[in-house]
Amino acid sequence: MSAEAVIWHDLECGGYGADLDCWRSLATRHGGPVLDVGAGTGRVALDLARAGHRVIALERDAALAAELHARASGLAVRVVCADACAFTLAAAVPLCIVPMQTIHLLADRAAFLRCARAALAPGGVLAAALLGEGVEPFELELEPDAVQLGDVRYESTPTALRRTGTGAVVLERRRCALRDGGEPRSALDRITLRDCAAATLAREAAAAGFAPAGTVTIAPTHEHAGSEIVLLEALP
Repeated sequence: MSAEAVIWHDLECGGYGADLDCWRSLATRHGGPVLDVGAGTGRVALDLARAGHRVIALERDAALAAELHARASGLAVRVVCADACAFTLAAAVPLCIVPMQTIHLLADRAAFLRCARAALAPGGVLAAALLGEGVEPFELELEPDAVQLGDVRYESTPTALRRTGTGAVVLERRRCALRDGGEPRSALDRITLRDCAAATLAREAAAAGFAPAGTVTIAPTHEHAGSEIVLLEALP
């Protein structure tokens, strides 16, 4: 199942690229190493490393972290397998990025913000992507993301997006593996993106030792919602 975790992650997250220019620009402006939180199989970390930046890739899923380590061979990427809400670094970094709405997944944002502040040098920047425009609830099957690997076709089909009474967003997908000549194997996968507006994040970050430093907007694409990247400066 660890190999399938990599397949599903690549299929559902690996194709997004609308934000990459922003992360490269921030890395050029602030220097490295860049701490990439929720690095997965390396969508952003590998792109930054190929552009000449040093990266510390933080990923809690051991299978994804191992795959990223293998893919990063020969590149300036150090993979750390740890929880974003409970990690430490040996030396401070100038930039910490949290791409693709990962911050909405965190169970304890306050703990993460404390860890991020401890990881950043004074004057360093935390850049966190929040859900932006293009989040519209639906209850129908969309076109699947699919890939054929050997004799197995993997399909991930968005089936619903719902808003809860607490402001959270629940994204539901049906994952199906179809082996040639065999019975399809499928299961529903749901992820919950906790409510976190920019003003809320700024208030929580202030308690952890950050000051507002601007925002960057990433427009929605046909397949993905947009993002509002909130910039926060680590106070001395």
